[in-house]
Amino acid sequence: MTLLNAFVNRRALLIGGLLLMLLPLMVAYGQSDGIERWSSPQEISRGWWQSVTLDNQGYLHMAWYDSAASSDGVSRDTLWYSRRSPDGTWTTPNNVIYTAIGGYTVRNALAVTNDGMLYVVLRAGVQHFVAGTYGLLADNAASWSKGHVIDDNGYYVDMQADDANVLHVVASGWVDVIKPKLLNAEASPCALCYDLFYRRSTDGGNTWSNPVPFSIDPNTGADRVNIFRGSERNLYVTWDEGADWYVGRGAPKDVRIAHSSDGGLSWSAPLILDGGANLDRRPIQLIAAEIRGGGLLVVWRYSTDFDRKIYYQVTQDMKTWTPPQPIPGLVARELNDTPLDMYELQTDRQGRIHLFAAGQPNENSRANAALYHVIYQQGIWLAPQRVFYDPSMRPEWPKAAIGPSNDIHLSWFVRGIRENQQLSNEDFTRDLRVYYSHLPGNLSEQPLPTFAPTLTPLPSATPFQFFESTSTPQPTVRPIENVNETPMQTADNYAMQVLLGGALFALVFCAGILVMLRYRR
Repeated sequence: MTLLNAFVNRRALLIGGLLLMLLPLMVAYGQSDGIERWSSPQEISRGWWQSVTLDNQGYLHMAWYDSAASSDGVSRDTLWYSRRSPDGTWTTPNNVIYTAIGGYTVRNALAVTNDGMLYVVLRAGVQHFVAGTYGLLADNAASWSKGHVIDDNGYYVDMQADDANVLHVVASGWVDVIKPKLLNAEASPCALCYDLFYRRSTDGGNTWSNPVPFSIDPNTGADRVNIFRGSERNLYVTWDEGADWYVGRGAPKDVRIAHSSDGGLSWSAPLILDGGANLDRRPIQLIAAEIRGGGLLVVWRYSTDFDRKIYYQVTQDMKTWTPPQPIPGLVARELNDTPLDMYELQTDRQGRIHLFAAGQPNENSRANAALYHVIYQQGIWLAPQRVFYDPSMRPEWPKAAIGPSNDIHLSWFVRGIRENQQLSNEDFTRDLRVYYSHLPGNLSEQPLPTFAPTLTPLPSATPFQFFESTSTPQPTVRPIENVNETPMQTADNYAMQVLLGGALFALVFCAGILVMLRYRR
């Protein structure tokens, strides 16, 4: 019996050692295969330029623009809306706000406050205004308040709401209608180009602070504006400086970031990234996300097809930046395919940053761009995962929201353009459709709070003042040299490090077992 027990114990120890050797292999496999179980892409409605926000009860609110000719042949511009319940059901899409006649793009952004109110800032004709309703009634057009105009003209617009129910809006517009002394401030080569301004409201959009200018350079415009919240009371605004697509003047110059640490009461002077000070290419399409523990991650591309890599940079102190490095396994589409597209970055509840981008696996691909999801964690970009691809559609404008269980709600719109299709101007606005997909979470769902009453308004913003533009971009990063030779740690070699390290430990463990068995004999 003693010999049998010794034999059984010896076999158990050896099997345990072998399992320990296989464990790192299984871990490495789980780290490298990166299988994501996104739901099948779901068409929500005809339309484009969608926006999304998630309330504290788990309802996803989505709005988008559609302009359809009615029976009298007149094109009427409208904002459409639908809501997704936590159980996955959608309300019937409904046009809730009529804005103008004649094809004026209804750029829009949604924000929800803790008291259950849903707000939209949108472009109606050439004006920007804000309207609101109780979130669970938003699919009823009659429930929306009369809009409050916040400027007389403009194009781009974005909005956020913070935990104190303050609304924060950033929009492009003309300075001559905002501050008369700057009449005709925009000059050649960017006459009539739009500049960028910030406003805040502490009373649900009824009144607004004086506009705070971020960019009033008379020789440039502002493109692709975005505002997002970070931790505590941090707010960030990002944009492209130089060209103004809407006016059709100017040229790409650099990308910029403005930061507020007190909920928008005061703002930093713009931080400028020039992409390496290259004369033949300038950065555009900037997006940023806050890194847990401090710092920012930014993503952008160049304004040329000569270099279609998608680059990223990191800062820990908002002063010094890492040199631009390409994200492995993904390149941008050609510029003519995506003149108005943006990337999307979201930081989840575990501190991972999620990039959503329309792109291609390499610069030689002739296929339609696909919509990709790429995760940045602990300084590593994991392998890109494809969320959507169709040879007859081109995805664009990804917008995402992180849910209570760390799940991800993702939306985008598509243009009905086939691969290798010879394009006309009409093709870019033909067969436009809004899509949605969902990635289940990996955390236990957090308890949902009840809607809270409106909090006491915060103090008024600092007096209106203009920031002086810096003549020399700061910080200026080193020119890009041999970017392909820079070693990058990817998901694959990360998994290999896990495998080798675990295997070494298992070998040592097994050797110890054999020594112990020999000693016992």
